[in-house]
Amino acid sequence: MPVTYVSPENDPETKYPILEVNGVRYPYVFDEEIIRNMMDVDIKDDDVMLCGYMRSGTHWCFEVINMLLRKCADTVPYRKEDFHIEQTSNEKLASLSTPRVLNGHMHFELLPKAAMEKKLKIVYLLRDPRDVSCSWYQLMKTSLRCREKVEICPFADWMKLFLNGEFEWGTWFDHVTNWEKAMANAEYSSSILVVRFEDLVTQPVREIERIDEFLNTKTDDKFRRRVVEKCNLDNIKRDKHSITDKLEGKSVHFVQGKIGSWKDNFSAELSENFNRVYDEKMKDSKFYNMYRQP
Repeated sequence: MPVTYVSPENDPETKYPILEVNGVRYPYVFDEEIIRNMMDVDIKDDDVMLCGYMRSGTHWCFEVINMLLRKCADTVPYRKEDFHIEQTSNEKLASLSTPRVLNGHMHFELLPKAAMEKKLKIVYLLRDPRDVSCSWYQLMKTSLRCREKVEICPFADWMKLFLNGEFEWGTWFDHVTNWEKAMANAEYSSSILVVRFEDLVTQPVREIERIDEFLNTKTDDKFRRRVVEKCNLDNIKRDKHSITDKLEGKSVHFVQGKIGSWKDNFSAELSENFNRVYDEKMKDSKFYNMYRQP
């Protein structure tokens, strides 16, 4: 298995394992064979894809989409990872009941070929990269200590690796601009709906209505409000507790769901450095103004 290691600049003796396949980095616990075969996944006509960068709220949105497709305001009794095409074999995916909410963190061109051929409906989730970085750091802080017996480096050092794309799936900037190119392509533009994590938090009824219209699931306002209530973080934590991944007894994927937590972690120097990279990478993006703040 082609495992490589990432080390902070100030601490080269500390090594974080990464799986690298065809130049793309993945969590080291993933299976290389599954990754190499993921573009050949069989796609059914009623499948929906959920995509987005790591720690963008895809586990939360997975529940929302399933409720709309199944017209049942209950959390589903299985894990999102079971439908994760970078993590689950084609054979197991084929055995799962429909409708399926397939998902992944890949760039657009690494989607299953049949998904692009069939112009599958795709919900693309966006989240402030600063909050993404903080959420990911907290996850890795616990994960590395529990699984690898390694203490994570200081946040400022970790952010250098994050901004340079040293971790899984490369940089947030490349991920977003890659998908933006697909959205600009007339062949695929109508098949992709962008949903902002921040809007799901602040205007959940409106955003769930947008998803409902995009998927043509034709639910009513009363049902959608039940979905909002059921997808409250406390409710999801309780309902999914028995099957969600946990570290030190706490859910890995349902944590805080807050907006702007980065402000508690970014120093003035770190904010300045982030803005410099953001300006360079996102200057030509239509999403530039979403997350560029002084």
